[in-house]
Amino acid sequence: MNYDFVVLPMGAVDSPAEVPAYVRTQGGLPVDEQLHRFVVAGLQLWNSRVPAAYRHAMLNVEAAGDSVRVTAADRADRRRHRGSAVDSAAAAVRRLIEGLISGSEYQLYDAADNTLWPPKRTE
Repeated sequence: MNYDFVVLPMGAVDSPAEVPAYVRTQGGLPVDEQLHRFVVAGLQLWNSRVPAAYRHAMLNVEAAGDSVRVTAADRADRRRHRGSAVDSAAAAVRRLIEGLISGSEYQLYDAADNTLWPPKRTE
């Protein structure tokens, strides 16, 4: 099981079920400059700091339009690499992304628990 996350504009979708279709609509579009500057650059920094011995901890980052799909280490990697680093990759990556988008007009979709963060405000 991969740990998949998607960063997208706040309010771009009404429910988690709409995220995959929304991401498909962004395919082929140039990446939003603000999204690239703050989110993609932060994810690339994570990857640049992963030691060679832990390349399995690198993130796959796919950015298009105003969405970024991030795939973290797969559970299959645990068979090759012992230790808790891979086990806790999803939580660490989620915290990283939450920090990158905190206070912005972006939200995070977590495919593992099928949720959007922060939750949609009801007024």
